[in-house]
Amino acid sequence: MKYNPGAAFLTAAPAVGDGRMRGCLLACTALTTLAAGGVAHAQWDVSVGGFHRQWFGYGGNNDDLRLQSFDQWSNSEIYFRGRNVLDNGITFGFHVELEANTVGDQIDESYLYIQSADLGRFQLGSENSAGYQLQVVGPETGLPINTGSQTQHVANPTSSGLFRTPFGSTLIEPAGDNDGQKITYFTPRYEGFQFGISYLPDIDPTGGDTNALVVDDTVGRYGQGVSAGLNFERSFGPVDVALSGSVFWAEGPNGQFDFTDAYGFNAGAGEGITRSLGEDFWAWSTGASVSWAGFTVGGSYAKVEEGRLTTVNTAPSTVAGVSSDEGNGWEVGVAYETGPWQFGVEYYQGVASGVLNIPDNNFHQSVSAGVRYDLADGVTLVGSVGAVEFAAEGDNLRRGGTPTPNIGGSTSVIRGNNGVDDNSGVFVTGGVLLSF
Repeated sequence: MKYNPGAAFLTAAPAVGDGRMRGCLLACTALTTLAAGGVAHAQWDVSVGGFHRQWFGYGGNNDDLRLQSFDQWSNSEIYFRGRNVLDNGITFGFHVELEANTVGDQIDESYLYIQSADLGRFQLGSENSAGYQLQVVGPETGLPINTGSQTQHVANPTSSGLFRTPFGSTLIEPAGDNDGQKITYFTPRYEGFQFGISYLPDIDPTGGDTNALVVDDTVGRYGQGVSAGLNFERSFGPVDVALSGSVFWAEGPNGQFDFTDAYGFNAGAGEGITRSLGEDFWAWSTGASVSWAGFTVGGSYAKVEEGRLTTVNTAPSTVAGVSSDEGNGWEVGVAYETGPWQFGVEYYQGVASGVLNIPDNNFHQSVSAGVRYDLADGVTLVGSVGAVEFAAEGDNLRRGGTPTPNIGGSTSVIRGNNGVDDNSGVFVTGGVLLSF
């Protein structure tokens, strides 16, 4: 079965009897054992793992963007993991991910967990939320286009980002949170069902973990959030089925945002140059996957009903303004696996509101066909071909067009590099994927 591997470790034996009473007894037993020094026989099992991925390929882009045609890039992480099983069967563990590429968020995820077959799993620290981890998606054989990897070869010049928003991925988070600090609980899996819920004390879309107190009433900053998901996995004879549904909420930021003061927009009398930032973030997602006789068919859908508002200035675009992630995205994939070979195709489509003071929506679609060959345990060769299209909102703003009258003044404020807001092209790429 092919779906989000992040949920694989969550499976636990089903509970029987009075789960609440037994949970209380186990929790009390754990505390008593710790206090009495009953962990003398427990030992830490510490290991190192991770993945290393190297890609090289061609990507076609709009000539006006002046981007290179061939690119070699990588994505790698080192995992440090440890676990200690107490005499009563309760496991304490930790997981720390070190980015093997130099990035601003050098430590990606870092969290502690406590779990048992009867209690389920508690997580504390910097990690994806429950709704994200329980999401089922379609199979990906070649270059992952449900995570934005296609932009390594075909650039996105629109005002909407692809990471953890439905414009580019059905794997979303509350207000785009990126591994911020969370408190998460997953139930044991019972009759194929598993529920998870996360509380986010503060939203951090920057890639950090906000490991400090924050000012609660900062204008434009989202506050606390919640993410919850329900996942179902079951085999019916030779058929494997996976289903999921998730919801996401974040407390809206305080205050107003004045377009004129921030960006010099001349909205004109009566057109409303001040936009409220007080709306809460609301989103949901769903997914399904079916596997049989080597074939896997799956897909997922995500929608942001009320989106976060952020300033925009993302390379290669120089569009400035206040952006909304309100929109939706969906993907579908088909894969066939036989022996060490896997073949598959996938399609993604996303729409987002983009810059609020520009009419219309940003549009994105990607299609990819790929082949994988497992050369050895943990060594996979991948080849992929595909096509990508990005279309920016407001036809009259594309390719150096004249801005609409209600935006006014400087065209450099609202246009991408050299006036280019659209881009489309094909990519041909291959990779060596190592996992250990």
